[in-house]
Amino acid sequence: MTSPTHQDFNFVEQVVLKSKSSFAMGMKALPSDRRGYLFAIYAYCRVLDDIADEEGTTEGKLKALAQWRHKVDQMLAGKPNCPITRVLYEAVQKFNLPRGEFYKLIEGMTADAKGPIQRPSWDELYNYCRCVAVSVGLLSLPIFGRTDQAAQNFAIELGYALQLTNILRDVVEDWQINRLYLPTESLEKHNAGSISSPQIAQVLKDVADRAESHYCAAERILHDKGAKNLKPALMMMVVYKKLFEKMKARGWHQLEPRMRLSTFEKTLCLSKLLVFR
Repeated sequence: MTSPTHQDFNFVEQVVLKSKSSFAMGMKALPSDRRGYLFAIYAYCRVLDDIADEEGTTEGKLKALAQWRHKVDQMLAGKPNCPITRVLYEAVQKFNLPRGEFYKLIEGMTADAKGPIQRPSWDELYNYCRCVAVSVGLLSLPIFGRTDQAAQNFAIELGYALQLTNILRDVVEDWQINRLYLPTESLEKHNAGSISSPQIAQVLKDVADRAESHYCAAERILHDKGAKNLKPALMMMVVYKKLFEKMKARGWHQLEPRMRLSTFEKTLCLSKLLVFR
């Protein structure tokens, strides 16, 4: 049976709710008849991310990711065999999701599983962001109701901005598990050997400048081409940009505590959506 059941839709929704992710807020902006498919995309991302981040051997993680690659192969061949792939298969059929992006996500998580990622070049860092963040946006667009080139360009710019913001926010947590996503060119340029180096603030500023340029590019696209049917992505953009601005205002020399937004701050962020039409 390939058609998803009510239980399948409930399963992917529960994955989202249990994660307590800020992405859930944006998902709820979608009409109910589309929301479940976006939940399935997130559930797919979540299970891959958990494999890459969980304790275990590299061999075990790579085997689990290879099993998911096979599950995607089966799904795209019309033989989905679990709640997530059954809902995703229907989404592929209904909305013509870009199939290659399912594999891009696996590619990104494989890099983490093989890791730990340490001091990537700028090119390597951008390829990683392309896989783990931009792919999610490109998969989501057809469900939002936008597949035009402007919307795709917006998803690309926003994906880079969001992932770079995550890297800036999580630099201490990542360091504690032996990951360092900061680019080697900037680390060498500023002679920063670790995140405890006084020069690390300059490295973070380099990353922040890139993130800010992508936020600006995403906003220009919205103002030039319109924001129709992009509300879930807009909600994520304004919340993450506020998080980014709070870190910037605090200063890149201060890495802790991990920056968060209050419910009130998130509510204020959402009021900014009125400027996008």
